[in-house]
Amino acid sequence: MSDKRMNDLFRDIAELKRRVTKLEYGQKELDNVVDPKGWIGEAFEHLEEDIDERFEEVNARFEEVNNKLDIILRHLTGLPQDEN
Repeated sequence: MSDKRMNDLFRDIAELKRRVTKLEYGQKELDNVVDPKGWIGEAFEHLEEDIDERFEEVNARFEEVNNKLDIILRHLTGLPQDEN
């Protein structure tokens, strides 16, 4: 083979190696993103924790409002207070 063809061949091989390396890196990035233990999975865990905390807060406030309404209704209707 001529030197030019050898150089072209080595250049093509080097380009293919770069492309394969780039594809491998992209595949690793996708694995990290899609993997449940990756950053998307972590984001969902944080979101779930935040939703749980807010749900508990809403439930506590709802209970508080219910208790206040119960006191108001008992006062207006003259019903006795429960001694629970």
